[in-house]
Amino acid sequence: MRLEVLITSMHQSDTSLYQKMNLQSDAVIANQADCFGYQEETVGGHTVKMITTATRGLSRNRNIALGFSSADYIAFSDDDLIWNDNYPQLIAREFEAHPEAEAIKFNIHDLSATRKISMRRIERFEKATRRNMSSSGVCGLVVRADVLKRLNLHFHENFGTGTENYCGEDTIFLMRLLDHKVRLYRSPVDVAGIDQSVSSWFRGHNAQYFTNCGKLLWEIYPVLACLLAVRSAWRFSRRQDCSMGFGEILTCYYKGMRNHAA
Repeated sequence: MRLEVLITSMHQSDTSLYQKMNLQSDAVIANQADCFGYQEETVGGHTVKMITTATRGLSRNRNIALGFSSADYIAFSDDDLIWNDNYPQLIAREFEAHPEAEAIKFNIHDLSATRKISMRRIERFEKATRRNMSSSGVCGLVVRADVLKRLNLHFHENFGTGTENYCGEDTIFLMRLLDHKVRLYRSPVDVAGIDQSVSSWFRGHNAQYFTNCGKLLWEIYPVLACLLAVRSAWRFSRRQDCSMGFGEILTCYYKGMRNHAA
């Protein structure tokens, strides 16, 4: 099993990120800076590629990494993950135990003492559904490369950090996997840790956040978006960390849906 970790990052001058993240497999670093360049070197017997571009946008950067991948299995990662020792063996063992799987979302543990990660722990090996994947990111997701090529799946470049719609790109990608009937599973095996004490995009449950969520709902559930917005607005209006009322939140949701549908 040839595994390649795809990492998105910014302003890297060399491939030292590979050691910092405790990587032990082939890797592609998609690096956004103010220039263009390509580096390739061998570290511990593994091929490390770094593609530097002056583009901006997380989704665009993930797509650049996909374009330079040449492995049989692809693992997605941000540059703040610290991968566990022997993660290639852990991943290979899980795919060998479940040959029916075309993709597996693995557990990511919390390295922060102040801000807990939003992703819930996966407690057992199970089939992925829209419900249990709705709050998952793609970090720790491993997919067979031939599946992505066959279905021509990429990240939506109008969503994600660096765009007006600063979140939601991971959810769209995961839902597209399910829409295309990819045999996606969730595994309790832990492969990496993350420190989310500082978010690169989250600035609170404000009007912009809910407007973006409205765009995301329309992108994923165009038929049910209006009903889902009502349910979500009601739930958020009852949370202590949200200062906006039900009507205000719902107005933002509908504004986002209208803008995205236009």
